[in-house]
Amino acid sequence: MKNKTIFYSFISFFIFLLFWQVSVSIFEVNTTLFPSPWMVFHSLFESRQLFSDIVVSLIRLLAGVVMGIVMGIVVGLFTGRVSIVNDTLGQILNFFRFIPPLALVPLFIVWMGIGEISKISLLAWTAFFPVWISTFNGARNIEKNYLLVAKSLDVKWFFMLKDIIIKGSIEYILNGARIGISFAFSVLVAAEMLGAYVGIGHRIATFQSVYRIDKMIGYIIILGIFGLIVDKFFVVLSRKITPWKNGS
Repeated sequence: MKNKTIFYSFISFFIFLLFWQVSVSIFEVNTTLFPSPWMVFHSLFESRQLFSDIVVSLIRLLAGVVMGIVMGIVVGLFTGRVSIVNDTLGQILNFFRFIPPLALVPLFIVWMGIGEISKISLLAWTAFFPVWISTFNGARNIEKNYLLVAKSLDVKWFFMLKDIIIKGSIEYILNGARIGISFAFSVLVAAEMLGAYVGIGHRIATFQSVYRIDKMIGYIIILGIFGLIVDKFFVVLSRKITPWKNGS
């Protein structure tokens, strides 16, 4: 079943690229505005900064997302299991949850400059909220009978947290992290467009200013490929950690 899915995926992408190439050739479009896939891939090999842009962007993404996920898990567990924390901190976070991260890009740049701190902080902010909400729901939905049995057996709080609350919330945590990373990809590009000297988003903005649409599309494809790889990684990780759950 897995091999069949991979085969169909490759066939679908191949047909899409073939349709793109044939469409550009048949309709004789302006290839400066609508380059063929061959032109796009060829332009990527000409980009000397491609490797450094990818590395820098992935480091920023990894640092920000890890911070956001860790904070989201911690706060989600507290707000999910401690009522007073949810009634105070949880309500404040609910207010900030509805502020779009892209609206904060200029503000973060003014506060923290165009260095790495502003970008990593913004990515952490973006990834935090989906993880927090998912972890909160997971902690809230744990069977009360499990907690009652643990209390009756005088289980220490650390083992209750590790073996009951966290394990009972792990599916929610992984789903939240998966969503948070997808949001972080979008914010990464926006942050690098407005305040960076290297990175995928910065390079896309630079190519736009010099009308290199082929390289713009190439970098966008690279971004999509890495997003797909990260998402598949989380699917595999989820299946390994939660073998009782089927599906992605």
